[in-house]
Amino acid sequence: MYSTYLLVSHGSHDPRPQQALKQLADRLKNRINLRLLPSSPSPVLATATLECSPVPLHEQIKQYAEYTRNLGLNQLEILPLFLLPGVHVKEDIPQEVAIAQEALGQAVSLKIKPYLGYQLSRLATKLTYQMTSIPCEVWILLSHGSRRPLGNQPVEELASQLGAIPAYWSISPSLESQIEALVKTGYKNIGILPYFIFAGGITDAIARLSEELAEKYQSVKFRVAEPLGVNDTLVDLVVDILMEN
Repeated sequence: MYSTYLLVSHGSHDPRPQQALKQLADRLKNRINLRLLPSSPSPVLATATLECSPVPLHEQIKQYAEYTRNLGLNQLEILPLFLLPGVHVKEDIPQEVAIAQEALGQAVSLKIKPYLGYQLSRLATKLTYQMTSIPCEVWILLSHGSRRPLGNQPVEELASQLGAIPAYWSISPSLESQIEALVKTGYKNIGILPYFIFAGGITDAIARLSEELAEKYQSVKFRVAEPLGVNDTLVDLVVDILMEN
């Protein structure tokens, strides 16, 4: 059974995440083609967004599933490009997929792949490289955060692997509170590691907040790393998830 693939991201009114998503998709198409046998049909891969789209996700899925059927294929595999098993991954996307599957009947089978962030050890390797390239006394791993029970457990585990302090953008403990505690402890060189896939509005806000904190704590130096971004590590990680049975 050959599949088509659909990457589902959060969506944003900021054009940068969508541009990065397209760049990722283009690189994935080339990489996946290289992995298939010459006799295999070339895989087809597209992108969709949960929010900030003219049509709801279930309609985007349905349209691409119909395209899949027209290719003579009968399975569409969906990969959530999210780092946390929060509400979007555990509730919103499965609900949208279920709506699309009901509309499609048995013509095309929809399969949800594991979300991107479940590959903690490989993400840790990428983040460790970023940390070693920017010398700091202590690092804060800053995630968006989830209000879903156990939704932040991967962040806690990843922070532990990295030897970093966890903090969250939308819930507590916040970046400000964690930095205040570190400054009181005596740290003078603090690194902030944004646990986000693409640059966008939130990473801009993190940079602005770090500048405000630098003014507040003038004896402390703050360094902000880049988000994960589109690179060989991310491409390899997504390909491996897509190729898993």
